[in-house]
Formats: sequence, C-alpha cells, structure tokens
Amino acid sequence: MKLPCTVLACAWLLAGCADPAARARLGIQDSAVTLTGFGATQDAAAGAPDRQWIDTYAPVTNRRAALASVQHKLDSIPGDDYFHAKAQCWIDAGRDALEAGDQWGFVEEAIGVAAVLSVSMERGTAMPATRPVMRTVVTVRPDLWAIVDVVRHDPAFASCPDAAAPLACAEVGLMQAGHDAWRRSFGKAEARVATAQNLLRASAGTTLACSTQHSSTRATQASDVADAESVKRPAAPVAARRTQSRSGFSGG
Repeated sequence: MKLPCTVLACAWLLAGCADPAARARLGIQDSAVTLTGFGATQDAAAGAPDRQWIDTYAPVTNRRAALASVQHKLDSIPGDDYFHAKAQCWIDAGRDALEAGDQWGFVEEAIGVAAVLSVSMERGTAMPATRPVMRTVVTVRPDLWAIVDVVRHDPAFASCPDAAAPLACAEVGLMQAGHDAWRRSFGKAEARVATAQNLLRASAGTTLACSTQHSSTRATQASDVADAESVKRPAAPVAARRTQSRSGFSGG
C-alpha cells in the first residue's frame, strides 16, 4: 500500500482514538479564551465586534427569515457535493444556535458563510475549502483539524462522494464547538466535538476504502495492459527462423 493510503489509515484510526486529556482541554491555544475574571480582555482580539463586523452583519435584522432565504437558494441549486453539504451544515448550525437563543453573532456569521457558498455554487465560481475566519469562533482540537486536512487532500476524496457530507459537517461541527468554547461553554464544546469526531471518522474510513479500491483497480488495469502488450508481440515466423538458420550454414 502506498504512503498516502497509509497516512489516511492513520488518520482514520486517530479520528476514533484521540487523547482523552486533549479532549478535555479541547486544545485551545487562544489565551483570550482561557483567561477569566479580571484577566479577561474585551478587545477585538478577544472577539469584540469591530466596525467592519458590524457593517457586515448589522443588515441581518431578521435572522430566521435570512436562514429561510439562504435555504431556499440552496435548495434551488442542484448537486450534493462537498460544498453543497457544507452550506447545508452551516444553515443547520445557524438554526441550532438561533433556537438556543444565541445572541453572540454566530447565527449571523453562519448565515454569511452559507450565503457565500450558495452564491458561489450558483455562479460556478471557485470556492476555497479553507476554514472561514469568524469573530465568535476559536480553534478547538487542532489534532482533528489536521486529520480533516489529510482526508480532504487525499487523491481518492474527490472521487468518493459518500465521504463528502460527513467531512463537511465535521468541519462545521468543529467550528460550532469553537463557538461554544469561545462562549466558555466547554461542556457543550466537548459534546459537539464528539459528534464531529464520529463524522470525521466515517469520512476518513470511506475515503480509505475508496483509496484502496482505486489502488486495486489501477493494479488490475496495469496487469490487463501488460497482458495486452504481450499478445501484440507474436513469436517470429517459422520461415524467417529457417532462413536465418540456412544463412549461417558453412557447408562443412
């Protein structure tokens, strides 16, 4: 088995066997989140809204209607690929936060990400697979994000449709867990990470199966080509061999 598939196999295993201590800590490296009490900051670095954020999201006055509008647009776009699934997961995350009474700005940001993805798909423009930068989200479980990158960049992923939706929703789940952590709701963040981890494991396992199948198919095709080439090269004609034999006779 080739190295990329071996790395993918490791990713699949790690997605289900993460360090319990890392899970408890969530791997948060943002000091603005870990500080509490008088040591906590209230600046832009800590997630306070700045003028650019306000100008971008202030027009979203009716969040429920905005979510419905983005959903309607997404429903009109054919396809069920990675980006389509990711847009749907962002809409679902926004609805979940809205129903939970979230007033921190995550709902607006989720609407914005889903809208950008939907418009890009509608216009056929390129869409980056990188994580969006969000004011109300901090990075949690960087080890799982590393596995996300391994799965997404595996050559077999692009031709493995069943792996797309689980990976897309795992990414959104990790982002929403990052919002929970940003709000210091670490228990909710851990629970959401567990769900995202299961989705990531499913996607990695499916991609691994596709990668193995593709490798086997390529090996079979190579063998068939080799067999076909051998058939194209027939043995030398008998008459030609006799002529060559006579030309070498000295007459003794």
